[in-house]
Amino acid sequence: MTRGEMAEPTRCAEPGCARLAAFRTRTKPAWCDEHITGILQAGGLRPLEPFVGPSAWRLTECVTCGVRAHYRLVYTLEKNTVAEPTCRACYWRRWAERTRALQGIHAATEVVPEEKARQHAEEHGYDYLGPLTSPSLPEDPHHVRCRYCGRLSAERLGDIGWGCQCQVNPRRPQDASTEARRSKKTLLKDSDLAAVDWWDRERNSSEAWATVTPRATRRAWWACPECDERFEARVVDVSSWPRCPRCDERERAEWQAANDRYQDTPVASVPELAAAWDDEADASQVMVSDAELRRFTCPRGHHPRLSPLRYLQSGCPHCRGQQTTDERLAALEVDPEAFELNREVAAQWHPTKNGSLDVRRLSPTSRRTVWWLDASCGHEWQASPTEREKRQRLRCPICRTILDSLAYHFPKLADEWSASNALTAWQVRPSGTLPFTPEWICSAESGHVWSASLASRTSGSGCPMCRAAGKSSVELQHLEAARSVFGNAASGQPMRSSTFASRKVWHPDITVDLGRGRTLVIEYDGAYWHGRKADVDLAKTLDLLAAGALVVRCREHPLPPLPLKDERYLGLTVFATAPDPAAVMEQIACWCSSSPT
Repeated sequence: MTRGEMAEPTRCAEPGCARLAAFRTRTKPAWCDEHITGILQAGGLRPLEPFVGPSAWRLTECVTCGVRAHYRLVYTLEKNTVAEPTCRACYWRRWAERTRALQGIHAATEVVPEEKARQHAEEHGYDYLGPLTSPSLPEDPHHVRCRYCGRLSAERLGDIGWGCQCQVNPRRPQDASTEARRSKKTLLKDSDLAAVDWWDRERNSSEAWATVTPRATRRAWWACPECDERFEARVVDVSSWPRCPRCDERERAEWQAANDRYQDTPVASVPELAAAWDDEADASQVMVSDAELRRFTCPRGHHPRLSPLRYLQSGCPHCRGQQTTDERLAALEVDPEAFELNREVAAQWHPTKNGSLDVRRLSPTSRRTVWWLDASCGHEWQASPTEREKRQRLRCPICRTILDSLAYHFPKLADEWSASNALTAWQVRPSGTLPFTPEWICSAESGHVWSASLASRTSGSGCPMCRAAGKSSVELQHLEAARSVFGNAASGQPMRSSTFASRKVWHPDITVDLGRGRTLVIEYDGAYWHGRKADVDLAKTLDLLAAGALVVRCREHPLPPLPLKDERYLGLTVFATAPDPAAVMEQIACWCSSSPT
């Protein structure tokens, strides 16, 4: 029995409604299907698809403008709380009209050609369905459909340029396994963050110091190392950027005083600026606070164009960049693990087209355009390191493979990825959510094919037919007997069906393909483990029968038979002290030959 099989059903949160909720939740409200429809109607939508879950995309139609689009229930709930209609087509139309009214004669009113909008949408992974205004002006919405997930949406051209949300590929930590995350939970006291020196040990409890993490949102007391100011703030804020209220106020006052002073101070009066001044303007007539870009010459011969105050405060940007690069290379000499660029990206560095440029000199945030090569497909392209880490984070922009893919982090799992899946193992994230359940082919036995989620595989699950753990010796004996009689018996193969009422997936003890679309399921119910599981056994049997399977339950004495009568169900009594798997399978085979198709 799993933890969720006997969980208390969730009731509809609507006052006075006694129906079961359409989804389960532990801490948030849930509603029945009728009241979920009412929530959508309050947001101005009419549902066109059955409800699946609060975070699932659902096709709807706006009751005001008739535009069809996909929205999540959680999004409609959020908009309902601020009395805002959910439909983005209506929202962006009104927003564009208000914006143009505020801009007046400065508003952009040139008509956007439909062909230009179509080309823009197709370049960013959408099928263009048409403009949602006539004429279509800048900032007006357009109707598009994602080519990858099929989601319909109303988007402005600027939003279309970001691509669909399904293409977002967040960066994966170097060690993202569940075990590693649990074993490497960093405490503030064990970190090298500056916030450790700010922790106020007098006002905070010893328990807080022993348990708090850098990402904690609880408030704690801190002491500024410089002025000893005591203040209260969230742990996550101080961990990210330690700031003292008193020092902040003093620095702002000093900055304001300096800024006021520089309003009337010519560049020629500041030695640092006068020495570097290389502009045509007279340095005695230009104030330090002047915002216009001026030419300077630094001691190393660089010629940056900056405002005088910016040069005074920050110096030459070329020298700063060179210093950063030198520090990065020096750190690599000491510790090769200090390499900052994504190693998967760095491995695609083009060996010949980048001249003498060293990949180690590049920062992950560099905007320098360089050449890359994907050795697996041979494609070449140009992009900057910072572009490669944005949004979709593509490994190859032509093949549409992604960085941090399942194939990169879990090559052994990629070997078991079935070619029948809609995407390749280079196009899915290990922790990603897919619109389908992937199919896998066992690397040890190619005849073992099963379906399992990415999360279950990356968490350590293997071939259910090869797995012996969790199966008693008598169950394994019956499995071998089934293979001897039927030839193709499998153990633990997951079964999914839209007819299941109790669970989304069941894992039968033994599954046999009888041919002609018939499936035989054999369950072995041990007296010890199934003594209090009659309700679960019955629910599982009913689901399997509803899916069209022939079901046999071998129940050990003294388990009572299930209260079930069906021509496609057979209940047998077996004895743990005298098992006879071969005879049981022969009896089942005889029953199958006479059972209805």
